[in-house]
Amino acid sequence: MDDSEIAKRDHQRNKSEIVKLVKEMFNLEKWGDEQYKKKLQELVVKDEELVQDVIKKIKLQKGLQ
Repeated sequence: MDDSEIAKRDHQRNKSEIVKLVKEMFNLEKWGDEQYKKKLQELVVKDEELVQDVIKKIKLQKGLQ
């Protein structure tokens, strides 16, 4: 598995964690709870970083950077 595939996999896993957390928030009626909001924000920031990493690695792989 090359670097871009690993980065894509990590991004997909993080997206799954975001969906799981949001479902949990709704099921437990914790929408707006500070602890959940903080964890969700951390996952969103991590996702943004992973997206940038995926883009960078794809560009490197294609010789665009």
